Amino acid sequence: MTGQPLHAAIIGGGITGLTAAFYLQRRLEDMGSAPRLALLESEPRLGGKIRTTIRDGFLMEHGPDSFVASKKGAYQLVQDIGLENELVRNHTGQAFIARGDRLYPIPAGTMMGIPVRLWPLLRSPLLSPLGKMRVVQDLFWQRKEPGGDQPVGDFFRRHLGNHIVDRLIEPLLSGIYAGDIDHYSLQALFPQIHQLSKNRRSLIRAMSGAYAHVRQAPAGKAQGQFLSFKTGLQSLTARIESRLKSCTIMKGSPARAIRRQGGHYRVELDDGRTLDACSIILAVPGSAAVKLFPAAGNAISPVLLTPPTSVANVVMAFPQGTAGMSLNGTGFVVPRGSGHAITACTWAHLKWPHVAPNGAALLRCYIGGPHDAQLVDESDATIVDTVMADLRHLMALRETPAFYQVTRWKHAMPQYSVGHLERLGDTRRTIATQFPGVFLAGATYGGVGLPDCIRQGEQVAHDLVDHLAQRNLLNSREASHVD
Repeated sequence: MTGQPLHAAIIGGGITGLTAAFYLQRRLEDMGSAPRLALLESEPRLGGKIRTTIRDGFLMEHGPDSFVASKKGAYQLVQDIGLENELVRNHTGQAFIARGDRLYPIPAGTMMGIPVRLWPLLRSPLLSPLGKMRVVQDLFWQRKEPGGDQPVGDFFRRHLGNHIVDRLIEPLLSGIYAGDIDHYSLQALFPQIHQLSKNRRSLIRAMSGAYAHVRQAPAGKAQGQFLSFKTGLQSLTARIESRLKSCTIMKGSPARAIRRQGGHYRVELDDGRTLDACSIILAVPGSAAVKLFPAAGNAISPVLLTPPTSVANVVMAFPQGTAGMSLNGTGFVVPRGSGHAITACTWAHLKWPHVAPNGAALLRCYIGGPHDAQLVDESDATIVDTVMADLRHLMALRETPAFYQVTRWKHAMPQYSVGHLERLGDTRRTIATQFPGVFLAGATYGGVGLPDCIRQGEQVAHDLVDHLAQRNLLNSREASHVD
């Protein structure tokens, strides 16, 4: 390394690392300091799980396909990079849940399966009479919440009973987090819901007050709650990359090790090059962070208590559409133990009409998770045959896809088990004390959705600049170079 150390080396070019680099660059420039930044990504492209491909008029996402519109951090980033005119909002419609070989409408007036208003749930055939009676008891029972964190499954079972958890809440939550509801941390995933239940003993009454908009919106009539882009989510990462004018982007440059070097840190690359930096952002999975920076391994390891799960995304294109069952909705989820391999299916062409030609159909199915991870390792053909067998049972689907994409995400879905936030707090305090200038961000730590990763990227950029300012490292405009 020649010249002064970099202000920061960002390890990991997914959405978290890209966001951190963008806001670091902007804040340093606003403070009158010429940014000295490097963004390292082991793959030949940036974006991490965000990847969009187009074939024969079909727009296909290999990873996430949208972000929640109500989380302001993501929308603010879109505005900051000037991409808001490219946004599209999802079409709404009826969502379904599998029971046996049939699909049943998810009752209106629910949030993630949690009843906000009771009457639609009481009319639904999804629950037995006893199951419905157990849900209603939440309105009258008085119970004392246990102190501290607890499993999500335990919380909902105590309030609403096993029946609704197993048939409705579990498949909806597992479809998002690809894990075991009876191990999720309530404080990490649903801190607002936990707080609501403390203030009001009835979960239903608490949810009804907090989510009044759900009470008023008929099924299929509400405004879409998700946003994407006309040309796919990769538009987001591509635009951020184009705005990183003062950041050295190093694709296909895996970092091998990070070592403390006097008052800064030295990053060793696989190709033998090194670079020195005053600060490090580790925007990579926790297991990768431990391997890169073994000196900090004992501090990081506690947040990796539960191993991440593996999933696969299967996208199938039908140019002439599909016959059989009328796909009048947005998709369905599948409860655990149903006998089906797929965990969820989105009718993408109905939820996002811009992703398929008129008259065509695009189905997006999901497999894997903690209870069926072995299927992810099968061949593409085996996976597609298994998915199609389920769709024939559940949707009476007769056609075969013209083409498909199978994308595996091995050990990619973090699992926030009980006590996660406490362990994470301990980890951050230890890192700040023992390794000042090193920052952790990404799905491993504070949320798996795009808005949560974006929020972390922006926050860590602000924290890092504050750290540099406290150490008086923002005055020089001297450039640095990678050896």
